[in-house]
Amino acid sequence: MSSSTLIRYGGLAALAGGTLFMIAESLSLLLVRYSDYAESATTGTFVAQQMLFLLGTILLLGGLVGLYARQSEAAGRLGLAGFLVAFVGTALLAGLFFVQAFFVPYLATEFPEVLNAGEQGLLVVGFGMAFIIFPVGWLLFGIATLKARVYPRAAAILLIIGTVFTFVPVPAATVVLDVAVAWLGLSLLRVGSVSTAQPARVS
Repeated sequence: MSSSTLIRYGGLAALAGGTLFMIAESLSLLLVRYSDYAESATTGTFVAQQMLFLLGTILLLGGLVGLYARQSEAAGRLGLAGFLVAFVGTALLAGLFFVQAFFVPYLATEFPEVLNAGEQGLLVVGFGMAFIIFPVGWLLFGIATLKARVYPRAAAILLIIGTVFTFVPVPAATVVLDVAVAWLGLSLLRVGSVSTAQPARVS
């Protein structure tokens, strides 16, 4: 696969992944009315949301590769560090969303009390680790992107702001980050045929 093809597919993956995350986040507003975690996990809305999150994170992994490939030289060591940490954090989220989509609904139906107890234990620890590594990695990647001046400056700034918002414990907190990733993916798609060796700014 040529570098230009990798970049084009990466742009498409970032755009699609960010869009799926926005849709999944919007479903959080429908789940806040349930009294506890186990009750919400028995709904079709919960399963649909987790499947969207799972597919979105898988696409984000591919998108991240394409986004980094386009600016690898200009982003330097900070860009590489951000890419690696963001990749690990996104991969951790993919694993957690897999569990949420395929195992949690069963536990919610058969053993709701165990699931609600687990929400205070391993699930919290798992999501806590992922939701620290994930935004930290994307924050570093956003800073490197801003300094590299390859992608639109506004998109890089929005990415940085979005990673900060992910620490706010409210529904749909990552929407800003999702929009930024989709924007970067769209920018990358527009120049998919350009060689990664060229330092020209993506507009």
